Amino acid sequence: MKIFTIATLLLLLTLSFAATAEKSTLEQLFEQQQYDAFLQQAQQQAAENNAEALFLLGKAYHLGRGVPQDNATASQYYEQARALGSARASHNLGSMALDNDRKMLAIPLLEEALARGLKLPTLYNLGRAHSPADPISRFYLTKAIAAAQQAGSYFGQAFELQPDNLYLDNASREYLRAYLIAMQSVGSERESLDLPQLRQQAIKWLELGMAADNGTAWTNYGALLLNENDYSGAKAAFLQGAKRQVAIANYHLGSMEERGLGAEADKVQALAYYEKAALAGMEQAKAPAYELLKSQLEYEDDLTKLEQGIARFNALKQQDQYVPISLDSVINRLAWGTFLAQQRQQTISLPTAAKTQLSLQACGLGYNQLHGSTYNIGENSHWRMAAYLTLADKIALPLEGRVDEHGCASLTIAMTDQLYRLLQQGAVFGLRFPNYTLPLALSQQENILQLTLMPVETPLPVN
Repeated sequence: MKIFTIATLLLLLTLSFAATAEKSTLEQLFEQQQYDAFLQQAQQQAAENNAEALFLLGKAYHLGRGVPQDNATASQYYEQARALGSARASHNLGSMALDNDRKMLAIPLLEEALARGLKLPTLYNLGRAHSPADPISRFYLTKAIAAAQQAGSYFGQAFELQPDNLYLDNASREYLRAYLIAMQSVGSERESLDLPQLRQQAIKWLELGMAADNGTAWTNYGALLLNENDYSGAKAAFLQGAKRQVAIANYHLGSMEERGLGAEADKVQALAYYEKAALAGMEQAKAPAYELLKSQLEYEDDLTKLEQGIARFNALKQQDQYVPISLDSVINRLAWGTFLAQQRQQTISLPTAAKTQLSLQACGLGYNQLHGSTYNIGENSHWRMAAYLTLADKIALPLEGRVDEHGCASLTIAMTDQLYRLLQQGAVFGLRFPNYTLPLALSQQENILQLTLMPVETPLPVN
């Protein structure tokens, strides 16, 4: 059983490639992109078994600088330089193996580079190499815990040599992973672990980051507290991370609000946090943002909020090639609500109710006729009448019938007080069928108010 994805809980960190030692004349030519001069001199010196020249030729092929990119050729040059004692060649061979997920090959090469005196970025890449995958079981976790601690140690040594936030973030993250993995252990293995010591080790490095105003450290501290069910502490820490523009902090805040951790669930606030995370580039936040936004809009009656919600949805999906959720029903709801508002502004002058008849002559509903074929309606289909004022105001009317053999829904009745009031308010009448409601146009012929079908492109109410 998979325990959880710790990479989801923690902030993922950006990886870097390499650094350089002091630059010789040959290396300066390379860095200044004077490749013709560089290649001529490097090849001459390489022929004399010059370790630096061999290393730089390997780097040129590795990066495709002045020559075609070719890892096989790069490796050959690196191996020759390595045989001559080049620490950087050992490092880059290890880095190449690491980038290809060959950690067992990478580690001895990186350790060789470290033994040869290249501490940075070797320590950093050794941390990468030792960082374990997330466990897929609650058992046999000791090895993964030790590996995470070892990774943290290498990152910590890198930070002590050069106080860079990248090294600090990775050190605290790996020590925290060691603790979080240990927290999932069970039975005798759990009893053998010093959980307080693991926790304190993680806290030590997180506090260094928080003291340096580091949003990553605040966010990962929140992850620690969340795992311990300290919801108020976790939320406070995530808020600090979010304040410092850490996307995953907003994601965690959204998850806590949605699930009601530490307080009553607030899906409106959850959506706001998910949106911030998604718009900041966190792909994992998009799915819950889409879901919550759609659920909040599906029954929204305020046209302005519908318009704003659709705009928010479009902003979320701008860079997405595939969006698993459609807002078609919401878009149709907005179109219908807008149509109703427009119709209310176009009310006709009504004759006196006592002298008025209401006549329904809605034709074209046969199977082979325009409205019938469009909406899968036909002869003998049952209809009921309804009136619509706004998205929130739908009134069922005591009028019903069936489509006749000519494809028409027909009815003539004396005007009632209810119908007259609805017409005065600018209501739109519609014929309700099982799957669709078709809006009706109102016109006047002396004392008869005539209802007929509107064109098929007219927006439809949501049944």
